[in-house]
Amino acid sequence: MKIDENQLLYARLKNQFLVERAPCATIVSALCGLQAQFANNPKYALRIRGSDFDELSWSGPEVSRSDGLVKIWSFRKTLHIVRLDDLGLFLSARGVPQNWEDAWDLSGDRLKRAADFILERIRAGTSERKELRKECSEAGFCEEEINKIFHGWGGVFYELNRRGLVAYHPGTAKIFLPCSGVVFMDTDEARTIVLHRYFQTFGPATLEDCAAFTGYKKREILNLIEKHGITLRSVSVGGVEYFYLGKLPGVGDIPPCLFLAGFDQLIMGYKNREYILEERLKREVITATGIVHPTVLLNGRISARWRKDGTRIVITPFVKISSKNRSIITGFGEKLFVDAAAGIKQVLFE
Repeated sequence: MKIDENQLLYARLKNQFLVERAPCATIVSALCGLQAQFANNPKYALRIRGSDFDELSWSGPEVSRSDGLVKIWSFRKTLHIVRLDDLGLFLSARGVPQNWEDAWDLSGDRLKRAADFILERIRAGTSERKELRKECSEAGFCEEEINKIFHGWGGVFYELNRRGLVAYHPGTAKIFLPCSGVVFMDTDEARTIVLHRYFQTFGPATLEDCAAFTGYKKREILNLIEKHGITLRSVSVGGVEYFYLGKLPGVGDIPPCLFLAGFDQLIMGYKNREYILEERLKREVITATGIVHPTVLLNGRISARWRKDGTRIVITPFVKISSKNRSIITGFGEKLFVDAAAGIKQVLFE
């Protein structure tokens, strides 16, 4: 079956909850998590998509509430928000270490000793990074060793997280959460479930798109599809074959305006992004260091960036936008962002 680029885009928007909202728990599971190097990006992704999004659980007096979500090291060794009941799935898909090897410039024995101490303190109720660092010092760890334990790229917390012992709070609070009873599975089995979710929610997509998102090699993806009998359906767009699971959404209208979070799955989920982002504009959205800005999709094309600036949402266009379309963007932004809980009072162009 052949479809055109507009049908392809509509199917992806619909599958990724950008046409119709859904409960936040459903979104997080279906999208295989939400990338979270910057703590507010998952919040914005859920504000944009979620039918039951609650701002106060992220930045208000209820910030310590996790709503069944945790932050872990997941695809491509990047931080993602996932459901707590999916923790074993995504950790198993990465591969769970069986032994404590040398890492972070620490011997395996010393790493385990530090991990055991940190875990004991977290289980005892010390959950904040600053306090844990202080307790390590009081326990006799030297400053040089503490710097390795609390390495900016994860350190001991990364190792505890990989083993399903500790996770990060999903919101903006810098809190560590103890985990227990995590159910692990065979890596192949876990990755097969991931592939099912990917082609269900990100499809239609190419095998190269799937490899770029998951970090799995294309050959491994093909082997898992064959070994576990995943029956993918396909469509052709411009002579390229795209795969999906489930029912392909029917023809529909692409929304005139959509806001996307930073590192949004609509961008991160694919190797080829030209269907929404012109190659000449790539650096306006994705920096040389790999930072993906929050953006505005206008009539199906990324045309501007947005950012929170105090009580304002500020739009920075990088293509010419008519007065009519500027009004559409600000109107959509006001409907999406302006409320007392979010602390946003105005949406404007720079």
